[in-house]
Amino acid sequence: MARGRGEVLKIAFSAFFADLGYQAAVASFPILFVVYLGAPMYLYGVAEALNYGGGTAMAYLGGLLGDRFGRKRVAVIGNSLIVLVSLMGLARSYLEALVFFMLGWWARNLRTPPRRAMLAEVTSPGERAEAYGILHSLDIAGALLSIAYLAVLLFIHFPMEYILLLTSVWLVVSTLILSRVRAGYGRGNAVGRSVSVVDRRLFWTIVISTMFFGFSQYSFGFPILTITQVTGRDYLGVLGYGVFLGSSSLFGYLLGRSGIREVSGLAFLGYLLGALASLGFAFLSGMGLAPLYALSFLMGVSVASTETFEPAIISKIVGEGSYGTGMGYLSAGRSVGMFVGNAVMGLLYGINYAYAYVFAAVSSSVSFLLVLILVLWR
Repeated sequence: MARGRGEVLKIAFSAFFADLGYQAAVASFPILFVVYLGAPMYLYGVAEALNYGGGTAMAYLGGLLGDRFGRKRVAVIGNSLIVLVSLMGLARSYLEALVFFMLGWWARNLRTPPRRAMLAEVTSPGERAEAYGILHSLDIAGALLSIAYLAVLLFIHFPMEYILLLTSVWLVVSTLILSRVRAGYGRGNAVGRSVSVVDRRLFWTIVISTMFFGFSQYSFGFPILTITQVTGRDYLGVLGYGVFLGSSSLFGYLLGRSGIREVSGLAFLGYLLGALASLGFAFLSGMGLAPLYALSFLMGVSVASTETFEPAIISKIVGEGSYGTGMGYLSAGRSVGMFVGNAVMGLLYGINYAYAYVFAAVSSSVSFLLVLILVLWR
């Protein structure tokens, strides 16, 4: 990857430090919200729906604003505001915790499409699967280390509010690195080049499929809570998240370099594997810790596949002037799904956890079938 390796690594290491910070907040949020601050389970589902629902608009807006006013500018502004999640450490009610987390998460969604577009700018089409694989791998490596220090600090009973405030340091480092990337200065347009009927069909199939996968790619807070409830240990729930992130980081890099056909890899290793993992959570959760960690590993592979192949496919369909808008549609599609999915998951989980995971499995299966039909059609 000679064309822009240095810029790819800057973007990827910015993601590494961002996740080193905010993923500790992501893993802490369900425990803080439900266990420490006493919110009922259905409200947790509503809270995650608000996080991802608002994120839908912010993701699309981030892509559009990046194309019109400069991708780097929008990405840096959004990245700098993620630090709001660290202020959950100051919350004294679950409403305050929700507001801090929600605003920081929306900022994260705002910066994601222009950041992905910047990566497309500095790579050729043949390099993009590898580039997005590197981005995802370092992104999740930071998240894994974040979960590791969170689990250790919770194990030694270090106060969660101080852990959350410390995450702000890594988020500041992330923004400083992103500000040094030499890409994203120009302004594109919201239309870009026209696409063929086949490309247009592929574009909307991927956007709709990622929406259905969003129904199933619930906040990993649900498995964290499942593991915590099964074992009675909050740090074991956090470690389950670590297993998920570790496998996702490893396979993001491996899949990006594998040469697997992107659409087929997305269908089978992304959507179908995600459906099978969710079914496992539905029917194997009563069998102890080992199956739950194995399923967390499989879900990590599934998410790595989608995060590697989806943006690589989209970047090859839209014109350079519309990279941000194309990525905005992709992020918005996922966020719409996660908005609905988390709300339904919260309601069903309150009745029976198995119902929630079966719903997720069915939704992911729809994504698989949509892309499979497209593969056979082509």
